[in-house]
Formats: sequence, structure tokens, C-alpha cells
Amino acid sequence: MGQYLATPNTEKETLHGSHERLHYGISAQQGWRKHMEDAHIAEHLRDDCHIFGVFDGHGGPEVARFCSRRMPTELLRQPAFQDGRYEESLKQVFHRMDEMMRSREGFTELEALRKEVEGGKDGEAEEEDTYDMLRKLVHMQRMAGQQAQAAAGGNGGGPGQGEGANGQAAAPESTLQPEVTVQAGCTAVVALIMGDRLYVANAGDSRAVLCRGGRALAMSEDHKPAAPDERARIMAAGGFLSEIGGITRVNGNLNLSRAIGDLRYKMNSELEPKDQIITAEPDVTSARLTPEDAFLVLACDGIWDVMTNQQVVDFVAPRLAGGAPPHEVASELLNACLANDPREARGIGCDNMTAAIVVLHARDASKLVMGGGSCSRGAFLEQHASGGGSSQGGGGGDTAMKEATPPPEGHPAGASAPAAGAGAKA
Repeated sequence: MGQYLATPNTEKETLHGSHERLHYGISAQQGWRKHMEDAHIAEHLRDDCHIFGVFDGHGGPEVARFCSRRMPTELLRQPAFQDGRYEESLKQVFHRMDEMMRSREGFTELEALRKEVEGGKDGEAEEEDTYDMLRKLVHMQRMAGQQAQAAAGGNGGGPGQGEGANGQAAAPESTLQPEVTVQAGCTAVVALIMGDRLYVANAGDSRAVLCRGGRALAMSEDHKPAAPDERARIMAAGGFLSEIGGITRVNGNLNLSRAIGDLRYKMNSELEPKDQIITAEPDVTSARLTPEDAFLVLACDGIWDVMTNQQVVDFVAPRLAGGAPPHEVASELLNACLANDPREARGIGCDNMTAAIVVLHARDASKLVMGGGSCSRGAFLEQHASGGGSSQGGGGGDTAMKEATPPPEGHPAGASAPAAGAGAKA
């Protein structure tokens, strides 16, 4: 079945924990896809500050996992965060992920993460495919050219010391890695909670939904190429749009318009990061939490392709009210969204799926301090089949930002069914 497995992998990786009034659970499964490319975070950052996030990878798992490892620490380092300018800090840290991946150190980490997931899959020996060979060839050619340029700049017959061939300052050693070699990317939806303040940053088509008084409040907006503002930016940056199988795609490839990574779409040196063909610039929404706010759901588009915002809230609410822990409810949600047959479902319900449920004002939450956790940060996790199972691990967290009242129900009901496999980002 091409990009799909013969049978779905319903083994789940779950994570749960509590801190003061917050209680959370996360569940992730590979499903019908040949590789798992999602990652997530749930950490207690400091005091009453928590962070949760879902990263939906495409083109490989490495960028999503890189973000899950790096984003919490880098957020704390942002000057805007330290100054209490939380909206700006969220934007900064999304772009910071791209900046780090452009360095040699970042690229090396990405390659290690990719091989860790894909090379060791099912005990198979790692085989170098054509794409890997081409990537390494381009890398070696560019590095050789950069080294020759640097050598010429250091001799009397070439540009001045520390200058490139065009007379401009040469890139420092740590940033010589060519951007084009980072092919993968990920969408990102990140929630920060500090006390009674909720802030959500989103780039791409993962989504955050708040349950307020039983109603679904959208805390993010999907970024799709067909949207007028997204289309205008893409065209102004030199990109193009095409309709493939009824889906609008950027440069004939991505069916989303914002993402972390995908650095080959971010190479116009005359444009700011927010103005590139594909940008990591997140929209940030905030709300003051009230006693009516029961829980927050963060999930990748594999969930929202199947259910509307309100349908997810209606699925989660009675199960939590019945006493089920959030990680089990998240696992049930994945089961409910999984397609029985990719051909009959035309790709809907066949994607990797990750869902995070954060219960707010949980009076019965134990005083368990969250030690930090994500699929890639060494939290205590338990893998299990779709029948159940649980684990305990890292925390949740957040901070503060501008006020913006989220609209009711926020998103149209149901995504139109794409052709088989159209749910893929690339």
C-alpha cells in the first residue's frame, strides 16, 4: 500500500503526570505510517509555569524530536521570556529552532536523531538510499567549496582575511553547514500555562482546543497555503502554489504554509524569517483561565482530520468526568480516529497521531512534581498496545502573553476527505 503498512502499529507511547492543580496525559501512536515522526513535550519549567507541545514531523522524524529536546531550555534562555514578554519569547524560540539547525552542531544532532529512529527500525540494518547519498554528496561539495573559499580569503591573492569571495564577511565555522541539507520539518503547537493564564503558539496545522463550559474554543488557527495571507506571503517570497489531488501545495510539495525546519524554503537572505516561503513564525493566542475551563487538548492534524473541535471535546469530557485518567482518554481518542482501511478511508485516520490532554483546576491531582518529559528526553514512558497501559513522567508548563478572546468552536466541522495519502505533509 505504498506509504502505508500492511497493518497499523497501534502500540502507544504514553506519558502522564501532575503538578499542583494540573493533571495531564499524552498518547502517541505510529498508526498506518511506516515511521513515527511525531514528538511532544510536557515539562514544569519553574514556579507555576508549565509547557506542553505537540510536534508533527514530515520528511523525517528528526526536526520534531530536535524541537522536543531543545525548545523548553531555549525558551527559558530567550531575553523576552526573562523580561516577561512571553508572546515575543514564543516567536523567538520557534525561529531559534531553525537557527540552531543551521549550525554544524545542530545538523549533526539532526542526523543522529534521524538514524536513531529510521536506521534502527525493527532491527533492520541501516541502508543508505539514494536520498541519503545525494544529501551527503551535496554536503561534501559545499563544504569543499567553503573550505576553498576560506583558504583563498586567508592568502594574499584572494579577498581579505575573514572575507568571502564577494568581499563580505565569511560565515563563522559554526554556521558553515548549508541550509539545503535540512530537508525535514515539523508543525508545532505549544501551550504555556502560568497560573490562570494560557498562551498558545502555533505554526502549521496541529491545533489547540480549550473546553470552556462544555464548548470548544479554538486556541489556534491552521496555516494552509490556500489561505489569502499565506498565499500572498508565499508568492511574494518567490514560491508557487499548485493543486495536486484537490490539495493546495507549496512548490508542489508541502500542504502547509508554516513549519519549523524545511530550511530549503527559507533561503532568501533578503527576507526576514517571518516572510520566507515557509515560515516558523507562530500565531500566538492567549486567554485568562476561568473555573469553566475544564481541559485543553493539543493534537496533530491526524486527529483533526477525523474529528471537529467540538467532537473532540464531546469525546474527552464524559470520559474524564467518569474518572478515566487523561493519558487513557488520549489513547482512546487515538483508537477512535484510527482508520480501519486506508483505501476506504482515502487517507483519513491513517497519519501518525499524538494527543495531549491537560486537565485544569484538577482538585484531586496529586502533588507530584513533574520531572520533565517528552518522547526524546528520557521521561518514564510505557509502550503498550491499544488495549491500555500507562506511564508516569514529565510535567507541563507555561507563561504569559497578550489578551485575545478565543472564538467559539473556531474551526469548520470536519476536513474534506483528500485522496489516499493526501494527509501527508510532503
